[in-house]
Amino acid sequence: MHHNSKQLQQLQADLAAAMLRYATVNHRHPTFSIWTHHIANRFLSLSRSSPSSYKRFPSPNNASTSLPKIAKPKRDKSQPSLTAIARQFSSPSKPTSFKLIHVPIRHCLSLQQLRSSVCRLHVNTRRILDIHYSDRNLVSFLTHIGYETEIRLQLSKFNITVRCNFDPLDPSIIRDPTLINEPIDRRLQHAR
Repeated sequence: MHHNSKQLQQLQADLAAAMLRYATVNHRHPTFSIWTHHIANRFLSLSRSSPSSYKRFPSPNNASTSLPKIAKPKRDKSQPSLTAIARQFSSPSKPTSFKLIHVPIRHCLSLQQLRSSVCRLHVNTRRILDIHYSDRNLVSFLTHIGYETEIRLQLSKFNITVRCNFDPLDPSIIRDPTLINEPIDRRLQHAR
């Protein structure tokens, strides 16, 4: 019995310290404060009751008793999230086109390996919408035009050259063996 009262006093001291820490953060999250205040009051009422009236929490194996349900605090719509929602209904302020960035590569890698390699170069892979091989030893990154300079700058930090003059519709890069002996006009038509 003496051991339980020491343990109870220790728990009350811990609760008082937690309530003091909580009071410093209370003004930032009001919905959180309502919920924790409710829990703290329930704990204090249990700890202040006499040891004879102390009830143990029900066992999880006992299906006949149910734990009290606590309502989740409602999520407060903060101002930044509301402005993000409102921004969806405005006209785009920046250009909305996309561009391919062509980068030479020594050998063919899987797309997963390629993405992880680009990520290790500190390029945000979320800015790259698609990756495909445009030609032998050449990989192309499809990106929004607004992020093109960011990706080019990051690649240039590692001395990776970007091929600006590559035309993916050039008939000279068609590798189909049936079209090798065809005239340029036919190959150009097939490329488009």
